[in-house]
Amino acid sequence: MAKIKKISARQILDSQGHPTIEAHMVLDSGHEVTAVSPSGQSLGKYEALELRDGGSAYEGLGVTKGVSYINDLIGPKLIGADPSTQVEIDEWLKKADTTQNTSQLGVNTIMTVSQLAAKAAAAAQSCEPYVYLNNLYTITTSKKIPIEKIPSLIVTVINGGKHGNKNLEFQEFQIIPATSYSYSHSLEFAVESYHNLRKVLSYRNAGISVSDEGGFVPNLLTNIDALEVIKESLMQCKKKLGVDVHIGLDMAASQYFSGGKYIIKDRPQPLSTQEYIDYLAIIVKEYSILFLEDPLEQENFAAWESINEKLGTGTYIAGDDFIAGKKERLVKAISDKDCSAVVIKFNQVATITDILELVAQAKESNMKIVFSHRLGESNDSIIADFAVAIQSDFVKFGAPVRGERVAKYNRLLAIEKELHMT
Repeated sequence: MAKIKKISARQILDSQGHPTIEAHMVLDSGHEVTAVSPSGQSLGKYEALELRDGGSAYEGLGVTKGVSYINDLIGPKLIGADPSTQVEIDEWLKKADTTQNTSQLGVNTIMTVSQLAAKAAAAAQSCEPYVYLNNLYTITTSKKIPIEKIPSLIVTVINGGKHGNKNLEFQEFQIIPATSYSYSHSLEFAVESYHNLRKVLSYRNAGISVSDEGGFVPNLLTNIDALEVIKESLMQCKKKLGVDVHIGLDMAASQYFSGGKYIIKDRPQPLSTQEYIDYLAIIVKEYSILFLEDPLEQENFAAWESINEKLGTGTYIAGDDFIAGKKERLVKAISDKDCSAVVIKFNQVATITDILELVAQAKESNMKIVFSHRLGESNDSIIADFAVAIQSDFVKFGAPVRGERVAKYNRLLAIEKELHMT
């Protein structure tokens, strides 16, 4: 097998204009691979921690410490190692950080090297990353997943909350093409719908600026206004809501939960948990909402159980910050029937192996898996390969615009063609 010859890293910029780590690995076989660390903005408090420099440069967000750890400490010690020994490499990386939350080396440092190993092993074996990662899943979990489909799409079209216009409390307003469609048909559907929404917003003089995810950030007064605009746009495209397409929401509810109440502009008074769940039941029915991500603040397990019992039959209740990559929180959510789907992202956990173990836990409990981008992204498309490898039910890459988002959509087009699934 090929051996690691050299690992180097440098500081580059992500799609938000913030520093991130790019690392490069060279094998003695001549193969070379590159990996880039993504970064989130709306972070769950249970996520692993990134390492940032602090100080005045780049508003304290520099990553030169992580870069130096890879160049001076981690890289030299991995020279001569076989990159296909992913489990051993990942275990070594995690032990090198003696903290519980990766605050010593940073999850951005550790995961970047873990990604490099997976990519290099795939290159050395002359196979596509999704093929290698699929085999790695079998090796690490003793479970085989046949590659039979391209994941279905959850496409952001409007952003609010921390990702967009603060007039809208909900973080992402999404469209979900019918899961019976082929991937290429779903993507065409999503692109057509996105561009028609632009026309509707322009006609309404609501503004067509876009967020870092590519979703529109219109001047609308309430979350209901955003849902109405999306509904109008889909109707104009002759798309039947609830048949051809559904709506999804990433609510990031912890951001507008205060003093034990949910504060949204759609209601004149702050809502108790039960009042808020009743409100969600109304909009789920009215707007054919298939997907609710983080609909409740992340500490109230009893409320999650209640909403899943009330709405979970026809709507996926998905935990993102609620789970935050923590296996113990996922196990509890499964045991208590708090949600029916889990959102999985790079850098929530430290290594590729950790992600695969989390996926195995979710699949064993028949929980739907949504593989997601981060707000700060790059043109690296490895998450598209990862989503296919683990046969996630859905993917979230943001809007079908901006190079760092489109790179993922285009990668799935290439995989679909290679697998003759068009």
